[in-house]
Amino acid sequence: MKPIYVIGHKNPDVDSIAAAIAYKVYKQSCDEGLYIAAAAGELNEESSFALERLGFEVPVIIRNVGATVEDLLDDEKIVYVTTEMTVVELSNFMQQHRLKTLPVLDDKHRFLGLLTIGDLAMIFMERLGHGRDVDNSPEILREILSNKVADIMKTRDLVLFESREPVAEARKHMMASRFRNYPVVNEENRYLGMISRYDLLGMKRKKVILVDHNEQKQAVDGVEEAEILEIIDHHRVGDLQTTMPIYFHNEPVGSTCTLVAETFLNNSVYFSPDLAGLMLAGIVSDTMIFKSPTTTAKDRRVAAELEKVAGLSSLEWGKEIYSTSHLEQHSEEKLISEDLKEYVSGDTVFAIAQVETVDLGRLSQRKDKLINAMNEVCQHHKYAFMCLMVTDILDEATELIVAGDKSDLVEQAFGTGTGRIYLHGVMSRKKQVVPVIYEVLRKQQII
Repeated sequence: MKPIYVIGHKNPDVDSIAAAIAYKVYKQSCDEGLYIAAAAGELNEESSFALERLGFEVPVIIRNVGATVEDLLDDEKIVYVTTEMTVVELSNFMQQHRLKTLPVLDDKHRFLGLLTIGDLAMIFMERLGHGRDVDNSPEILREILSNKVADIMKTRDLVLFESREPVAEARKHMMASRFRNYPVVNEENRYLGMISRYDLLGMKRKKVILVDHNEQKQAVDGVEEAEILEIIDHHRVGDLQTTMPIYFHNEPVGSTCTLVAETFLNNSVYFSPDLAGLMLAGIVSDTMIFKSPTTTAKDRRVAAELEKVAGLSSLEWGKEIYSTSHLEQHSEEKLISEDLKEYVSGDTVFAIAQVETVDLGRLSQRKDKLINAMNEVCQHHKYAFMCLMVTDILDEATELIVAGDKSDLVEQAFGTGTGRIYLHGVMSRKKQVVPVIYEVLRKQQII
């Protein structure tokens, strides 16, 4: 059974991780499919703390969901032969299973070689000596049949693929070779199955459910080659496209976990106290303990229900989560990349990163180093500009640090400054910063 990955955005935050795990649990409770919670990058300190505190395993980290050779494999039982089998046994085996190609494996299913019915015929023809020894054909055939698989299997000049190899690369090799079937192995040389050119036509793409995002720039690499089944999000509608209609749940609330938890509640699906605590972590983190302007009455109402099940206080739980962040110990590169999101407006690409703190002064003295690091990121990724929101949760304010060739556009939008803008009452990236920047771009006719 092929898995369905429930995965959040790159540079995952608490809401993204918690939503992926919680929605995986919900789908697993209501469906017979195999669902796996995944992360599109390394977890931050807050997410790691919440998972460890509540006893959850770290989601599998997946950096690319593009089509690979393993997507060409079917779920049929693996049929193989061993080196000790005689040619007589091999012949009977091939007839019984009606196979023309067979892999040779050891007792641990490691790939050793390949046998085809054409190879057997060629061995017999070569031993006949172009007809000169036709009178001795019974003896020749008897001798051949007494051999073992190890004596005749092909081990050289084979074309085989690793399971994680991109389909595009495999296709090139297939088109350049004469073989009908190609063995597939994993990194430990364990045989996984056989593929052919025909399988390219019926390739099964990886299946994903996206949570907490719906823009390609923020999605795991290769998402354009995957089959998107559902999207659960609370951001603006982005640019992802699907080949078929899907379930798309998008609401202007403060947290994706609010929507996931509401799904549990509305459908009377059981969730444990620990899972309630995890979803509550996503809500208090993304709403900045309900101080973000993105917070809605629904966020508060759902959080209250989760508090009852989890036995936690939103305020105290939120403070505990935020206290795990040690920003002063992080490098400039980590600070500006841990919660970074890319945005596209026409031909203009820009990025906004955000860190939350309880003391703006903790990062003030590092302003110049942060700007230098941000300029390097802009040059590397060809961003027109980049913003770093340093948000003080207690004072409900944000210091906006900007860099890049077109950083003056941000300064025009929020006020003049030498790469640094203090914004009282601003805490939300998606509601108070992104829309303002888009409006400036529109006025500058960059869109």
